[in-house]
Amino acid sequence: MGNFFSKGPDYFGLFQKGIQISSKAAKTLQAAFSGDQIDEEKIKGLRAIEHEGDQHVHECGKLIADAFITPVERPDMMNMIAAIEALTDSIDDIGNQIYMMHIVKKDATSEKFVGLLVSACEELSTMMVVFKNFKTKQDELHKISIRVNHIEEEGDALFISAMRNLFDPKQEMNTVDVIRCEHLYQTMEDAMDCCEDVADAVSHIIITNT
Repeated sequence: MGNFFSKGPDYFGLFQKGIQISSKAAKTLQAAFSGDQIDEEKIKGLRAIEHEGDQHVHECGKLIADAFITPVERPDMMNMIAAIEALTDSIDDIGNQIYMMHIVKKDATSEKFVGLLVSACEELSTMMVVFKNFKTKQDELHKISIRVNHIEEEGDALFISAMRNLFDPKQEMNTVDVIRCEHLYQTMEDAMDCCEDVADAVSHIIITNT
């Protein structure tokens, strides 16, 4: 005889799946940067991953809306889902910038940004696994949040240094290349901010639900 109450959705598993999609996008971007030139086909592949993320958000929204009881407040859960979606979208935005501006050559700055983005997503993936036990794993989650923050700060420092070098009067770059780099670096820095936003969403849930 089955249980009278059926087992509900694994809400924390939804968060894990969402960040796995973000991480897949980051690693696809990294793969696009692995050769001598940026791989356009891999860049185009980001769009399918972004669509996968959108579909996941729709499924999460329905499950949360239909739920009788949720492990944390519904608005907090939706904020978390939205933060993860924004991260995946921001990585897709990097691909869009590369495609629209015909960027084929990578540089040291963009490669470093991609590496930082992958590292941050890996930390967030770990965070989502631990998050299921957030009431007893607060210290561990706090440490992960600090690591994500440090990675984001590295991104900030990289962005400031790169922009200063870009507009150095001694630099000999044509205007089109300056515009390309400026937009790409800004989009990459925005993606780093999105990583921190996900970690902040976790911290908010811990504060409001314990």
